[in-house]
Amino acid sequence: MKIVSAGRWMLGAAAVALCLAGQAVAAEPKSGGTFKLVGSGDVAGFDPVSARTAAVFLHRALTRTLVAFPTDADPKVAAQPVADLAEAVPVAEEGGLVYRLTIREGATWNTETPRQITAADAIRGFKRLCNPVQPTGTPTYYIGVIKGFADYCAGFAKVPADVAAIRDYVEGTNVEGLTAEDERTLKITLERPTADFASILALVSSAPVALEMLDHLPNSPELRRNYVSSGPYVIEDYILNESISLVRSESWNAAADPIHKAYVDRIEVAFGTPDAGKTQRMIEAGDIDGYFDLSIATADLTRIMADPGDTQLLQFADGAINPVLVINLASPNNNKALADIRVRQALNYAVNKSAIVQVGGGPAVKQPIGQLLTANVIGHKPYDPYPTPESKGDPEKAKQLLAEAGFPNGIELKYSYAAGGRYDLYSAALQADLAKAGIKLIMQPGPSRTVMSQMYQNRQATNAGAWDLGMTSLRADWVGDSARTMIVPMFHGEACEKSTSNWTCYNNPAVNALIDKALTATDEAVAAESWAEADRAIMADAPVVPLITGKISLYASERMRGTTVNLLFNNVDPTLVWIDE
Repeated sequence: MKIVSAGRWMLGAAAVALCLAGQAVAAEPKSGGTFKLVGSGDVAGFDPVSARTAAVFLHRALTRTLVAFPTDADPKVAAQPVADLAEAVPVAEEGGLVYRLTIREGATWNTETPRQITAADAIRGFKRLCNPVQPTGTPTYYIGVIKGFADYCAGFAKVPADVAAIRDYVEGTNVEGLTAEDERTLKITLERPTADFASILALVSSAPVALEMLDHLPNSPELRRNYVSSGPYVIEDYILNESISLVRSESWNAAADPIHKAYVDRIEVAFGTPDAGKTQRMIEAGDIDGYFDLSIATADLTRIMADPGDTQLLQFADGAINPVLVINLASPNNNKALADIRVRQALNYAVNKSAIVQVGGGPAVKQPIGQLLTANVIGHKPYDPYPTPESKGDPEKAKQLLAEAGFPNGIELKYSYAAGGRYDLYSAALQADLAKAGIKLIMQPGPSRTVMSQMYQNRQATNAGAWDLGMTSLRADWVGDSARTMIVPMFHGEACEKSTSNWTCYNNPAVNALIDKALTATDEAVAAESWAEADRAIMADAPVVPLITGKISLYASERMRGTTVNLLFNNVDPTLVWIDE
């Protein structure tokens, strides 16, 4: 196992460990073959505007971005955007308010007659971000950043959620800060300097979109089946909730693409295997090549790590807090008990994080955490606002706080979580340990998509108290200058009523001010200090209970090569892996 130096924002236990499968066996990549993966289920948000980790893995093969985060074993290199569709990474002009990008000549859409990707296509990609069907989950990356985007999105919110109305609005309404200076040159004007804007441009949500995509509702089955690719692969077949097959695009121009290599002929993902143990057995048998949306089960990880020479093991620190408990501040249950900070503090003291560590794979790969920013992110300063002995929880302290809040006999809370995988195991451990502090969990497991859409992101259900506690992950959308991605979506409260990520409408003006200061800072040290202060201020309010962080463990088949993990989507790069057999 090779331990990779982590750089200035990656410390100690958070250092990335990448086991590069079989690199010494064959140095020269080969073309051909099929890359096979198995996943627990279909992706909730395939559309680029709403794509998250597993979907971003697919889009690495399907969708090119203006700039991109490279796949590199050195996290410092992986954190620096490089040119993809754009000829160069843009440099801020006019006091940090203007960015210009020229799209590479010869970069084309996979249309019947291949067509040059244009500045107008790039503008269309931005315009779809706030569509009324399924908008981006990170609107603050764009609203309040790109000039005129807030007004544009306010108008879009009033548009009927049908194909014709959306197409007419996107194609007929301008955004002041988005201009096509010529066919391939895009000018972006910002409302204020935004130091991490180049990183935002590297997200798949910022990708150009073909005109044909407006023929389908965002994220609809029709869009998935008829997706127009700009990358080296295209969708050959997509059976919802069953499988997706990608094949190399005949129109892809390798000469106009410095990022993707597209060694394998096909990429196939079969959905419907939520059992990580079964997936592991399939990989070890050579039936498939890797994991799609799960990681190695604890029992298998213990066995595999007993052999330090196993080059098929891939371990890396993604910087995520997974899991984290979200407290529904808006819940009316128990006479609005969760609006009382003492109850929220009781939850933070009651949890046995050591038990969660064991479920997650043990202290060799997981560590307890009590804050929001992790070592992958600039602004991280280690601290624990609610420490307990050996991180095993303090039931007596929790009981004392509950009694002070008017609950001397304990409290019942509705706990909704996505069933399947480790979340079942984490939840069982939480239920047992919280009970010791007088906190009874009413378990409400459900399919991931249902829990997310009908509970967490459903403002009516949230305000009505359909759930009191939820379980999710908190992770940076990229590495390095990415503190905004861990803090802004869930904790900036200025527009919380409209947010799909600030589920409980957490809104602290002092925190908002610290966030705004960090976002507009042109000096990295000033930004880092502001993010650290925001982290502490949020956790003083205790709206969440961070549990553990650490390494993710994947496994690659014996025949796979080029298995460096990309920290943007926490998996191998489907355009760089190759088969040696």
